[in-house]
Amino acid sequence: MLSVVPASLPGFVQVMHRKVQSVQMGENVTFSCQSVTKEDVLQVTWQKETGRSEDNVATHSTMNGQKVAKGYVGHMSFVHSELQASAISLHGVTLQDEGCYKCVFNTFPSGAVTGRMCLKVYAISDLKVEAKLIPRPDKAEDSEKVVRISCSATGKKAPKITWHLPSILQQKSREYHIKSDNTVTFISNFTHTHSKILQDYSIACVILHPSLNVTLVLPTDSRVQGPVGSMALDIAIAVKVLVPLASFFLLAYLLCCCLKHLHNPERNPNQP
Repeated sequence: MLSVVPASLPGFVQVMHRKVQSVQMGENVTFSCQSVTKEDVLQVTWQKETGRSEDNVATHSTMNGQKVAKGYVGHMSFVHSELQASAISLHGVTLQDEGCYKCVFNTFPSGAVTGRMCLKVYAISDLKVEAKLIPRPDKAEDSEKVVRISCSATGKKAPKITWHLPSILQQKSREYHIKSDNTVTFISNFTHTHSKILQDYSIACVILHPSLNVTLVLPTDSRVQGPVGSMALDIAIAVKVLVPLASFFLLAYLLCCCLKHLHNPERNPNQP
């Protein structure tokens, strides 16, 4: 959407530009300004607002050509290099690029006129859904364990999580927010008393974010071989170890019985 921003002399000089843009981290974005005046433009300066000050990120003039500030070389380039209309692009946008930018047209004789536009950067990462066996929170450690099913994602802005569950699992989940720098990690989980439920029903979480909407289904192999299947794995190991050991002790016992029987005096006819 194009908006018109009048200069300090209303109706004399105007700058046209896009007011707000939103992009996902890693994408490219272009800012453009146009000076609507018949006056001469001597230089166009692009600035990024930093607190209460502005840092120059790029300039263009007839005398000095195009110049990009040291911190933006390789990250920013000119798309339009005319003095009456200027456009720059940011490549591979990062969270640090978020903020507001200005295009300043130095005109003669009116002086500087400015257009202002802002950039919002969205990002999402670390999407996962998992199931684990955990001890019951209200009982002893050696009691039967319960299944905790968890879904999480980290984003800017904060993602939202909902569940697609069978009717037997319709229960309210617990939600947590962990803030770190410019991102928020959202965690949603719930517990169930029977681990077999994971093998009988499809369980999925839905992650909603301005840059991405995705459904994560709990993988079948993780239900069997992951943390939920650890109890079955322990039983299998125990059987492999205990069965040969029990067989050894049984054979040893039978051998001792045979030896004792052979050395019994009552069964030896040659005994005086």
